Amino acid sequence: MLSAGTRIGPYNVQKWIREGFCGQSYSGEASSGEEKGQLKYLKLFHRELSEKEGFTDYFSQECRAIQQIEGRGVWPMLASGTLKWKHWISFAWFDGKIVQVPTPSQSEDKEFEEVALRSLADWLAHDSNRIGPEELKSIIIDMHCGLNRAHASGVIHGNLKPSNILLKEKEDGDFVAWISEFALAKLCCFQPLGDDIKNVTAFSSQSLQYQDSLNESQAYRPPDTNLLEIPEESWDLVAMGSLAQSIIQKSEKPSDEWLAWQVWAGKAVNRGFFTVAQSMEAIPGVEDLSVYGMVSEKKNGVNSLTNEEVKKQREWEWEREQKVKSSTFRRNMTGLAGSLCLLIFLFSKIYLYLNPSPWVEYSMEGASDRYQLGFGIWSGKAWGILPAVYDDNGEGGQDVAGEWEKVDGNFRLNFRKFKKVDEDESGKKLWQYIGKGATRPDDYYAWSDHLFFDRSKRELLFVKRVYDEDVFLPGQQGQEPLRLFPEVRMRRSAGEIKKAELVFTQTDKAGPSWSLFLGVGFLLACSMYHRILVSIPKDPAGKD
Repeated sequence: MLSAGTRIGPYNVQKWIREGFCGQSYSGEASSGEEKGQLKYLKLFHRELSEKEGFTDYFSQECRAIQQIEGRGVWPMLASGTLKWKHWISFAWFDGKIVQVPTPSQSEDKEFEEVALRSLADWLAHDSNRIGPEELKSIIIDMHCGLNRAHASGVIHGNLKPSNILLKEKEDGDFVAWISEFALAKLCCFQPLGDDIKNVTAFSSQSLQYQDSLNESQAYRPPDTNLLEIPEESWDLVAMGSLAQSIIQKSEKPSDEWLAWQVWAGKAVNRGFFTVAQSMEAIPGVEDLSVYGMVSEKKNGVNSLTNEEVKKQREWEWEREQKVKSSTFRRNMTGLAGSLCLLIFLFSKIYLYLNPSPWVEYSMEGASDRYQLGFGIWSGKAWGILPAVYDDNGEGGQDVAGEWEKVDGNFRLNFRKFKKVDEDESGKKLWQYIGKGATRPDDYYAWSDHLFFDRSKRELLFVKRVYDEDVFLPGQQGQEPLRLFPEVRMRRSAGEIKKAELVFTQTDKAGPSWSLFLGVGFLLACSMYHRILVSIPKDPAGKD
């Protein structure tokens, strides 16, 4: 038993409620998010079950299936989680109806206490005569709607009993019913893979609350079942018949009002119904099943099927649903992946049409200069070679990092190099210049190279180099090699120095487009899964 304040997932335990066949029940308060402060109903599984090898994976798988069930007649599971041995499930808290009931006392003066009528068990204990044939009809119909949704998803309750049926009395006196704690009985039947079922014993507690819950569960199950047996669809149909019989037995209304219900309940208890739709169609006063989202099985000839045939039909429907879900998921995911790859291919083509290939080296034969431009739309990182004129040793050739930006249709690459420190004159070491505010612009060589990108030839054309206020242009004097000349000198040379082109070509050859290859591959896989999805038969005979 957990004490008040103990944390279970995102909830803080408020108080103990009871111990049942499927675990311990607590009221808890949400501690975070939009639901902070709201009251919740918490179910904590027995530690002996939670510590079994493989239970955590089994628990997570089953909870995902349970959480998909919602709609009329279903009290849905909100969340689930694990923390060490604590495996928990949470539900919305149901207040019920508060009534005054007399306390058991030997004195003549009657005393009263407040009791919350939440479940069918509470109503049968304190106001059993309130439920008549019409009220029972509303309750049973809601339960059928809930079970129909669950069974269609392959989820069996397996532990239907009065304490798991929540009831709310409406203003007009009728009732609304919800089935709670779906499939928890199946979780409690878990056994590690490889265990011999003959040597396995079911968990048992000496708690009186546990024993009462266990006895109640057994009373609403088929007599030839045991605790370790995986629940079947027929169990829920038998349990509904037993619930109806319990209500009839507790009622003080004349027996002739219950004749039709006694017939229905007797047939249900004796496994006279194979499906929820069959049971629903036999309810007194129910005519059109389409109102409740079901199809009459009499019209489809399903009533002529045996129990085994109906079971096989259900298994086939479940397998088909799994195949459809699997193929749909794979088709959608491969289609999404293919579309993204093609989108990346298209974007890269547009980008490479307007910009040089990112981080690809551009060089010129016979020259030490090299350039690389990083990815960017309007600006980005750049890499180049330090010119000898800006090297204190007069060598140059070292790598230098910078940034590029687009200016007047050209790419301007901005570089700078820290000047060598004269330690004898300043008395400072190089490391003393490191830090915010420790250096001045005069401590750096700063220059910018302007390049034009020729899209047709995939080449970078050198336009000019700017250092402080000086502009250098590419040119050639006589038969000398190409180099940079000050713009002023070229103008004054009277044509002796002619303008020249410095062309930097892409060093690496363009390889195959993997984004296009992957995109086409994923789309082909998508079409394959679509064909598989279309070819899945809609009935066991293989007909569409």
